[in-house]
Amino acid sequence: MAPMARRRDLLAAGAIAVLVIGADQATKVWAQGSLRPDHEVTVITGWLWFRLTSNSGASLGLFRGHNLLFLAVSILVVVAVAVIVLRGAPGTAGAVALGAVAGGATSNLVDRVRLGSVIDFIEVHLWPTDFNLADAAIRLGVVVFLLTLVLGWRRRPGRDAGSRAAG
Repeated sequence: MAPMARRRDLLAAGAIAVLVIGADQATKVWAQGSLRPDHEVTVITGWLWFRLTSNSGASLGLFRGHNLLFLAVSILVVVAVAVIVLRGAPGTAGAVALGAVAGGATSNLVDRVRLGSVIDFIEVHLWPTDFNLADAAIRLGVVVFLLTLVLGWRRRPGRDAGSRAAG
């Protein structure tokens, strides 16, 4: 990867990470100041509610009470993302996606260190658990990054139909 492209991708990943952290922390401050615990506020009838909760586990409330484990996992995710971006993520879209993952993981890490759990407040119809903007950024970032990997693999020069079927 050319130095200019690498610099652009690093800046894009960093900027997205900072934006995710800022937006997530700001909305959590709002939620803590405006919402009562376990009291639903309807935003879109039948589809979207706000409800202040906290989660000391993983997504879907798995492994509640294992905050230290998730502190370590969050740090590992942020370090892994940094290494991937520094080595040259698959283009700017991949770097932006990884920035979203790093920002979300960092913001939830801030909650875990500061509060001992993660603040969740968004509840969506047919989604199994409450979440926050950091969680949404992580999920979206992972999906976009995987798409960049798949699309990058398919567009790689020198790959013919035979090598695709074999690979």
